[in-house]
Amino acid sequence: LLVPIGTPMREAVDYCGGITSAAPRILLGGPMMGMVQKNLDVPVVKGTSGILLLTDNEVQAFDTYSCIRCGRCVDACPLFLNPARLGLLAKHGLWDEMEENNVMDCFECASCSFVCPSGIPLVQSFRVGKSMIREKKVREKKQTP
Repeated sequence: LLVPIGTPMREAVDYCGGITSAAPRILLGGPMMGMVQKNLDVPVVKGTSGILLLTDNEVQAFDTYSCIRCGRCVDACPLFLNPARLGLLAKHGLWDEMEENNVMDCFECASCSFVCPSGIPLVQSFRVGKSMIREKKVREKKQTP
């Protein structure tokens, strides 16, 4: 569909037949790089490339375990970052160290999360870290005369 910017996402979904069963996961974008959305009561914006609703049968619940240092995430990263290290830094809230380890270069392809045998949601922790780094820079900029 070509949907005008500002159209509520719920209207676009209703036009396509609506939600026919429970949709525990709503993604804006695709299955790999899509951002999880809590509900459809938001407008379509310029960057909205798709709306994906997944049913219970399509969403696998994974248990998360401690990192086993297998290196699969490192091998999968197209930017040669160390997702295992970045994930550990994020877990401990070490945002400055994440920036020093080039987390801002990550374009959130989710390859690292996809290959992780421990089910660690690495990309989500990178998004949080990047957000914290951006907020810190805004605060610093406001304090500088």
